[in-house]
Amino acid sequence: MAANSNATANTATNGIVYRAVTWNDVEAIVDAFYQTWGVNEPGDPAIARMTSRHFVLHYLEPATRAEIAEDPDGRFMGVTLARVAGAPVLFDRVPDALAHVDDELGATPEGADALARTKAWHALEERMEDDIAINDRAPAELELFVVAPAARGHGVGGTLWRHLLAAFAHAGVERYYLHTDSSCDVGFYEHQGLARVAERYAKDHPGEHVGDGEDIFIYEGEVRPSGVDEAVCTGIYEGEVKPSGVDEAVCTGIYEGEVNA
Repeated sequence: MAANSNATANTATNGIVYRAVTWNDVEAIVDAFYQTWGVNEPGDPAIARMTSRHFVLHYLEPATRAEIAEDPDGRFMGVTLARVAGAPVLFDRVPDALAHVDDELGATPEGADALARTKAWHALEERMEDDIAINDRAPAELELFVVAPAARGHGVGGTLWRHLLAAFAHAGVERYYLHTDSSCDVGFYEHQGLARVAERYAKDHPGEHVGDGEDIFIYEGEVRPSGVDEAVCTGIYEGEVKPSGVDEAVCTGIYEGEVNA
């Protein structure tokens, strides 16, 4: 397991602590994912929770940077999982953990169906990436961005975002991208200056059930250092982030544009 050296050191902003993700945080991230997207899924809640675990591990597998925000009592407030091409992954145990979850899902017909739909989602995202050759020009991806409802209005989403861009800048990243869909607050990314570079509307694919009827997007952004100091560029960013009037319950997507770190 590589050290999570590109995540912020333990810092506190407005009472919220930002630190590197450890393996012990996986359960909290899975629960946040489930509460955000899985809890309303039809069928057996146990299957939905296992599917949430699959998604989190899928996003964590290539991650080279991971930062978590928590309140003074240690409660989950938010997380970003990201990867930079060529950097070492954080947790080499993820593939085995992911295979175990997939085996559990595959043990029942309902679980196997959920797993098949989930893998079809992953394959669709990869096809969308290939169609626009996004990985040829953007070496970094925001894999997962979740902010807890209790954190809204406290600048948590904005601080995690600033930390992420500072880390990208420090790593020499000029362009990055993310996946999102219509169940998420894509306005946050547009507010940050990202541009939508790929889109798939469910109404245009009535015979396909990938995405559960959601429209799927890719957003791309540009990282431009703006005179920030070395502490910020290494992911240590302390100070007040003013809420910007947008919903921070956001998730990943693909937009293109300019973001000032």
